[in-house]
Formats: sequence, C-alpha cells, structure tokens
Amino acid sequence: MEKTRQKLQKARGPITYANLSAQKIKIKKDKHFRKRGGTTKIITVSCKACGNLLFVYQKDGPGWLKRCYLNRILFPEEYASLQKNKLLKIPKDLGNLKCSCGSLIGTPIQHKDSRLAFKLVRKSFKRKTPKKLNYSLSRLS
Repeated sequence: MEKTRQKLQKARGPITYANLSAQKIKIKKDKHFRKRGGTTKIITVSCKACGNLLFVYQKDGPGWLKRCYLNRILFPEEYASLQKNKLLKIPKDLGNLKCSCGSLIGTPIQHKDSRLAFKLVRKSFKRKTPKKLNYSLSRLS
C-alpha cells in the first residue's frame, strides 16, 4: 500500500488541505450511520510525527476515534478504494497503516460486524475537523 501511495503522490503531489477543499466528498448514510444516532463529522487524520495528511474520514456518532472502518474513509482514492477490493477478506491481507515517514498509525482488525478497520495507535495521529469542505449527502442501503 505504501508503494501505491508514493506513486500517487508523485503523480498528483502530496495530499494537502488545499487539494482537499477542491474535492467533492459524499457523506454515506447507511445502517451504520443511523445506528450511531444519525450524526456525523468529517475529519482529517494526519501523522503526529510529521504532520502529513493521511486521509479524510467520516466519523459517525460521538466519542473518541479508536478505529477507522474502510467503508468510512472518503479520500484519497487509494484508501477509499480498499473497501471495494474483493481480495481483502481478513485483517492479515490488509497490512499496517503507516505514514510515509515510517510511523505506525494503525493495525488492521476485523470488527464484530465483519467490517475491516484500522485500530489506531493512540498519540500517533492527529484528528481535525476542517472548516471548509465541499461535501454532499449520498444515501446508501
């Protein structure tokens, strides 16, 4: 996954907040969204060591960010497309979530509802709610 990320960064440059505001991000409204109270936040997750922006995540419900489900990662495409990859069935297939600086951000797990996720290492990442984002609602069943 790290090689894919590096290739994409060379092609389009590093992921920055400026690149992010130009993207159209769709909020997912499905059974998981409704189960957590119907509230959501769009947050950015970045490396605490180097400040590199890793991905944009849709957090449903209140509470701490302990794990990131693959189906809730919205941007960039190399992480958002992991949920559609049919070859990823167990956490061992996924590999660790690492920043380009080498810091370990998360380890793969499978939640009790069979969704793959990254269990985040505390104090290895920063979360931020961006002030301006271009997003729209999408209804998924």
